[in-house]
Amino acid sequence: MSFSKTVTSSILLLAIAMLAWPAHAREWTVSPHRAQFASSDGFQQAPADETTAPVVTGKKNIGRGIMFSLIVPGTGQLYAGSWLRAIPWFAIEVAGWAMFAKYHGDGNDKTDEYEKYAGPWKNNDSDAGNFNYDAYMLREYQISQDLTYNTTLYDGDLSEWIEENWDLRQNFLDPPFGHDINTNDVQQYYEMIGKYYDQFGFGWVDTYDPAANLQDPNVGHIWGPSFGNDDIATIKFDGSSALFSTYVDMRGEANDLLETGNVMMEIVMINHILSALDAALTVRSHNKKLQSTLGSLELQYDIKNHNGAMARTMTLGIPVPSLLR
Repeated sequence: MSFSKTVTSSILLLAIAMLAWPAHAREWTVSPHRAQFASSDGFQQAPADETTAPVVTGKKNIGRGIMFSLIVPGTGQLYAGSWLRAIPWFAIEVAGWAMFAKYHGDGNDKTDEYEKYAGPWKNNDSDAGNFNYDAYMLREYQISQDLTYNTTLYDGDLSEWIEENWDLRQNFLDPPFGHDINTNDVQQYYEMIGKYYDQFGFGWVDTYDPAANLQDPNVGHIWGPSFGNDDIATIKFDGSSALFSTYVDMRGEANDLLETGNVMMEIVMINHILSALDAALTVRSHNKKLQSTLGSLELQYDIKNHNGAMARTMTLGIPVPSLLR
């Protein structure tokens, strides 16, 4: 509390005391430490000494301040009466949510963009996207029919192979074929075709002959030198695909945007916690200021001999240090 407010409070207390005994006040003195009022009315009773500690009003609840700032950063500081300390926490909150919305929205837009670039889930139309499910499944089936990689061959046709579950199909597929493209998790599907190039490179439309019949298992190695430049002597795809590289860059950009959005959300959460801690300190500081300013004021009521007669007295004790702040 400021010097002027302290003096004002003291003057009000003095005025109240004077109004309380307007007809009986006979003399009063002021020292650097106390003001004393006395009335010379006589009393038959024994002197009494009573001291009343002032009630400190305006104190705030620390738990409430913490709760407010946990919900909305800065409100606990406002509760404690400090709008200057509230502004930065609230500003961080608003900025954090705004940046989260921006980056998360941009990341989702970029995700939609790269999914459209690859084509629909299990796309088999080269005009609908740049990854062809049928081309990839053709290569899986060809490996299952190749004695170079299997001592026992799969005994079904291509259409049956496509419908087989992964537990059976992986028995005919050596590494790097370790991931099932028939997953029902669409997000995982788009992740795999852009991550495991050695396996899924066979599906990108710039790696195989666009005139090839993808329903004919005897069509041969359509990923040869004139197209994807894949080496037929190896089981993995070791050719090249500009479409795959573009797709990887698009996914990387989308993931970076989403990750930045997640960081913004982490900052928001940390802001809630730190603001709550600061609110506790702000409320505590507020209460200590009240206590240090008012806690040492003392009102003392007494009945004692005054100029040869019993008199009522009231003493107001004011700590000098508080007046000098």
